[in-house]
Amino acid sequence: MKHLFIALIMICASCILNVTSLHAQFEEDLPQITTEDTLKASIRTVWKGIKRAFNEFGTFSDPSTRDPKMDEKTGLYRGFIRSDFRVFAGGSDTTYKVLERYGRLPVIRGGTWMAGRVKYEFKVRELSEDVTYVSLVCGISGFEEGVTNEAHFWNSNGILDKEILDLLKKLILDPETENFKENRMN
Repeated sequence: MKHLFIALIMICASCILNVTSLHAQFEEDLPQITTEDTLKASIRTVWKGIKRAFNEFGTFSDPSTRDPKMDEKTGLYRGFIRSDFRVFAGGSDTTYKVLERYGRLPVIRGGTWMAGRVKYEFKVRELSEDVTYVSLVCGISGFEEGVTNEAHFWNSNGILDKEILDLLKKLILDPETENFKENRMN
C-alpha cells in the first residue's frame, strides 16, 4: 500500500511539473485566397474608394498606410493599403456560427469564441491613367476565451473579400468618392 501511495504521488508530481498549455488543433486550413480585379478608374479614385469602403464597414486604413508611389521604371503608381481590424462578430452565443461562415476555424474542444474580426490588405497598381489593378487578401482572426484565451488566425474563404470588392466597384462610380476624406475623429 505504501508503494502504491508513493507511486501515486510521483505520478501527480510529474503531471504538475509537465503541464503544457493547450493549443488549437488546426484541420487543414483553406489556402490563402487572393482576389484580383481590374477596375476602370484612376488609382486615385480606387484609393479613395478603398478608404471609403473601410469607413462604410466601420474601420479605417491602418495608420502606417502611405499614398501610392510612382514606380521609376514604369512611371505608373502603385501602393499597399491595409485596414485596421474590423470586428464583425461578438458575443459567445452567435460568434461561432458567424465565424464558421467566413472560413475554417481551428478546432478547440470546449472552446468559446467571443469575437471575430477581419483585416483587409489591398495591393493597388496603376495600369494606365484610368485603369487600376487591385489584389485583395483578407485575414480573419477570432478570440477564443474558454480554453486557450488567445486570438487565433486563419484564412478567409472569399466571402468577405467579395463583399468589400463589390462595395468598392460601386463606390468608384459614385462622384462623392472623389471628395471623400477619412476622418478618424468621429
